[in-house]
Amino acid sequence: MTDPVPDERNRLAYRVGQVFHPYLIGIVTLIVILSDVPLSQALGWLAVMAAILLLPLMLVSRWLKRRRRYVYQRASRTPIYLTFWLSLVVCLGLLVSRDAPRVLIICVVTLMVWLPVQLAINTLVTKVSIHAAVIAGCVMGLLLLGKLEPLPVLLGALAVVA
Repeated sequence: MTDPVPDERNRLAYRVGQVFHPYLIGIVTLIVILSDVPLSQALGWLAVMAAILLLPLMLVSRWLKRRRRYVYQRASRTPIYLTFWLSLVVCLGLLVSRDAPRVLIICVVTLMVWLPVQLAINTLVTKVSIHAAVIAGCVMGLLLLGKLEPLPVLLGALAVVA
């Protein structure tokens, strides 16, 4: 199967993809989730989670790119999914051992369940848009946590999903 090469000539689409990049959406979601935690603690947890979860992904993506394997290629995504899942295991261990806020632990466990499902769909059925999956998952999580109030915030989040 050949994967279509992304067309970056549409500058607006390219910029939208950058603004709604899964890494940025994840960080913004963590900030909202930690809004009830004292600022110094929230920043500490955010830094720890970003380092454990994002740095390995960036390194694997760079390694793949050097081998002319790109994220848009379905077969190239498996090492990224596996790296992220192992990073989640490390992150969960740290969160539990450091008595992190319960909501962070629940979020990591949820990701650990969701990721193999997305990997299976990506491998066996069709290439999943990581951007769409992450945005939809983050909005659903925030909705379930009651973090998308008042109504204009909820409508804005739903517009981003759309």
